[in-house]
Amino acid sequence: METVVVLGAGGVGLNAVQASALVGARKVIVVDLNPAKLQLATKFGATHLVDPADGDPVEQVNALTGGLGADHVFEFTGAKQPLVQATAMVGRRGTTYVVGLQQLGETLDFAVAPGIGGTINFEKGVRGVRMGSVNVKVDIPYYAELDAQGRFNLDDLVSNTIALDDITAGYEAVKIGAVARNVITF
Repeated sequence: METVVVLGAGGVGLNAVQASALVGARKVIVVDLNPAKLQLATKFGATHLVDPADGDPVEQVNALTGGLGADHVFEFTGAKQPLVQATAMVGRRGTTYVVGLQQLGETLDFAVAPGIGGTINFEKGVRGVRMGSVNVKVDIPYYAELDAQGRFNLDDLVSNTIALDDITAGYEAVKIGAVARNVITF
């Protein structure tokens, strides 16, 4: 029974929420600045919601995990501050997964020795994820099987269907967080 934190409840982050719930995570904590996306995350299995506008998200996650941190923290925003926060949210023997595309040349600094408060960053991992790190031949048929069984929520991922001519407006809607995902119809 592991605890998962997902930073960024966009289309990809919502799938991490859903996957975490499917495999039986004890807590699925979602962090996002957009209240509508936080509420949408509950449809995918989020058990706890963290809005950074309500205070330091690291402190909020720390409170939700009883000070232990999470076993798995997924960062989807591609912004440095949430990535730094993600590494602070992970607990002993946990892993931070860098999924969001960071700026080219961006670096991440974190303490590797005990701090003044006794915090030790040993036994924590940081792993990069590329294109979901999936095995397409195995995983995609499995996702289709889950959908056929009614165990995979694809419908709520699609906020709008748009024509190809509307792609610029559709991209802007995703960029500002107004939708989870648009699907282009031909």
